[in-house]
Amino acid sequence: MKRTLISLAVLGCCTAAAHAQSNVTIYGVVDTGYVKETGRDVRMGTNQDNKIGFRGQEDLGNGLKATFELERRFDLNDGSLGNSSIPSNRGNAKSAGNDWDGAANVGIASNTWGRIRFGRVNELSTETIRRFDPFYQYGVGSQIMSLQRSARVSNTARYDSPKWSGFSFGALYTLGQNTKEGGPAHNVDWDNDGYGINLSYNNGPFIATANWSRLSDSNDSSTWNIGLGYKFANQLRLTLTYEDTDHKGRRNGTAGSQYSSLAPTEADQQNWLLGVEWDIGPGQLDASVQYNRLKHVEGLSWWTKNETKDTLKYALGYTYNLSKRTSVYGQVAYTSFDDNDTGRFYYNGATGADRRDSVTAFQVGMTHKF
Repeated sequence: MKRTLISLAVLGCCTAAAHAQSNVTIYGVVDTGYVKETGRDVRMGTNQDNKIGFRGQEDLGNGLKATFELERRFDLNDGSLGNSSIPSNRGNAKSAGNDWDGAANVGIASNTWGRIRFGRVNELSTETIRRFDPFYQYGVGSQIMSLQRSARVSNTARYDSPKWSGFSFGALYTLGQNTKEGGPAHNVDWDNDGYGINLSYNNGPFIATANWSRLSDSNDSSTWNIGLGYKFANQLRLTLTYEDTDHKGRRNGTAGSQYSSLAPTEADQQNWLLGVEWDIGPGQLDASVQYNRLKHVEGLSWWTKNETKDTLKYALGYTYNLSKRTSVYGQVAYTSFDDNDTGRFYYNGATGADRRDSVTAFQVGMTHKF
């Protein structure tokens, strides 16, 4: 009996030591609800992407930690790979997804020198600017995203600095896919690596960010954006963002963004967003007004070259927190396009069927985080 107790005590000490050096966190989101948009049947959709992830670190000593992330996205409504979190400007097609669509990386972190990761990571510009959208670029109220925005990027090295008096910066480098050697015929000259740089400030009620990014294999297309935010009395926050995109072609013939085969060979996009986040009761009221301009469009047979088209979008939503982990939400958005062709570009996807010059969208659902 004594030997058994001694063995258990030794095993317990070893286990405690192992946990002191490394740990793994399992986390995720399950979200579903209903979406109704003009000209479409009611469908089940999500506000936040459904996912399950694993995040871990090991203490290497001298203030260094080895880190890893693995994150899988899925559609809660039918169990398939990918997700159905499709704002109204993304068409009907579901994302096919990757086995580890969210994060798949390994890296080194230091409280003094910052963090570097290698593999698949969040695109730096998207991660930082979406914080200024009251809807976090989710659901029918989402910000209209440019042709050169991507939530995540593969084959990438990303560095994030620590904070110094509220200031921080980040940088990433993405390898191109060598499309000059055996790539798709229409992409043979688009072999560029990807780059991104960010400068942010977050200290007290004022926050700000600025980005410049170039996705890999994009024919040297680029996007820059800025975001400003101020919180009043820890209850009301106002945000303002501006984004400017110089688009020079599809990436590998597929979706440089959400627009699939409707992506033109060239286009310029500008987008302004004014947002409000207001803590009311046990939840948050969100609202935004957007103005989007699309010009210098080339490569679409049904679009007159050098025409300038405008889009206005208004969104309102409320999230009610049932607990720290569970919430219910409702959103409504109205988008007014300059004409039917603009509506076809932003809303109807690759078919161009049932073109409209305005869309009203409603969404309700429930989210649980673990």
